[in-house]
Amino acid sequence: MRTEIRAGGGVVRRRGRLGPEFALVHRPRYDDWTFPKGKAEEGESDEDNAEREVREETGFRCEWGPEVATIDYLDHHDRPKTVRYWLMYPAGGAFVPNAEVDELRWVDATTAAALLTYDHDRTVLDAALSFDRPIYLVRHAKAGDRDAWIEDDVLRPLSKRGRVQAEGLVNLFDGLVVEHVLSSPAVRCVQTARPLALARSITIDEREELAEGSPTGPALALIRSRGGATVVCGHGDVIPAIVLTLAERGLRMHDPPAWRKGATWVLEREGGLFTAARYLGLPD
Repeated sequence: MRTEIRAGGGVVRRRGRLGPEFALVHRPRYDDWTFPKGKAEEGESDEDNAEREVREETGFRCEWGPEVATIDYLDHHDRPKTVRYWLMYPAGGAFVPNAEVDELRWVDATTAAALLTYDHDRTVLDAALSFDRPIYLVRHAKAGDRDAWIEDDVLRPLSKRGRVQAEGLVNLFDGLVVEHVLSSPAVRCVQTARPLALARSITIDEREELAEGSPTGPALALIRSRGGATVVCGHGDVIPAIVLTLAERGLRMHDPPAWRKGATWVLEREGGLFTAARYLGLPD
């Protein structure tokens, strides 16, 4: 039985004049262009492996972004290999040619897709680019009276007005790309997200991190980890906490804070980093 090779690497990205640029390395031993990566040493964690390989192959010290992809393939000796990749942002250092990597190029996404030698690396590039797409934070629509509801509050459904608001999200998102839908497990949140999810043929991913009363940290970690244009439906404590926490960390707020039931905030992203927030408001 062949031993699987474990490896780690980085999609190293910077802001270019016309858009994002990615660091690709040329390995003379294989005459290929690829992302910096390499095999893990015995006892080394995947994260330490990725950090070391990126530093050795590029010379860069990097800040970390989200994990973007895990790729399985056969190496040049037909051995099974699994590589985990993270988005990384150069924070210092400089490339010096060496025996393992003799050239590094900063290229835009189109050039990278053409230059990369392997199809699996183009898959990694696509996954990295998906972290440029927005996160949509939706506070659940109007629900029945909390005080009048005698069952578990998680089961409290939308009111008639809330169901109209939920249907209105389909029109609000008309023309916008939606690839994933996440929701608190609460019935009122799932019901808010369901019409849009059905219209886009997307299965709702119910997550406890978005439940009412949940701490902000896990909810933030959840949305940071998701590539693609993602709708996130949550509660009147979770949604404001996410936006305001990010604002404290430098997120640009294009609109004043507002948290009406059924309303949507757009979190704009650049390579997995949240950059700005816009208020879409209520559906018609």
